[in-house]
Amino acid sequence: MKRLRLLTDESPVVADVGLLALRLAVATVFIAHGAGDVFDAGVSSNIENYRDAGIPLPELSAPFTAYIQLFGGIALALGALTRPLSIGFIVAMAGALIYVHPGEPLAIQPDGSGFGFAFMMGAASLALLLLGPGRFSVDRLLVGWREGSRRSVDAAPRAVSESSVR
Repeated sequence: MKRLRLLTDESPVVADVGLLALRLAVATVFIAHGAGDVFDAGVSSNIENYRDAGIPLPELSAPFTAYIQLFGGIALALGALTRPLSIGFIVAMAGALIYVHPGEPLAIQPDGSGFGFAFMMGAASLALLLLGPGRFSVDRLLVGWREGSRRSVDAAPRAVSESSVR
């Protein structure tokens, strides 16, 4: 019976390592795609592609998608601003699903069509939004630092008042 517990037992460290692995995988893919959009194709070329695909506000949506993938991916790899960036990634992947891949099959086809990639990246971003970055992240360091400095500030008046009582 104890062996079956391995199927459902949770370990905080293992969960945090899993979130780190998920963050790094998602970040790697977004950075690669964002770099291609920014440096290879160029954002101005993407604006034209977005316009041709019928994506609304291509002058805003193309740079948003390119830069959130590139710079957001870098920040995500570090675990910085994980939840807000995940919202941006979800928006970008929802746009891809709605405007670029409607009616395409799930599996990626030889011609590059298929919505599986955008679907999985959107789902992974949703998981990061819901679960957060985990303990191995800049977000966790900042929260820990902020809470630690707040505790030390809150404790200082008590220490002064306790020493004056004696």
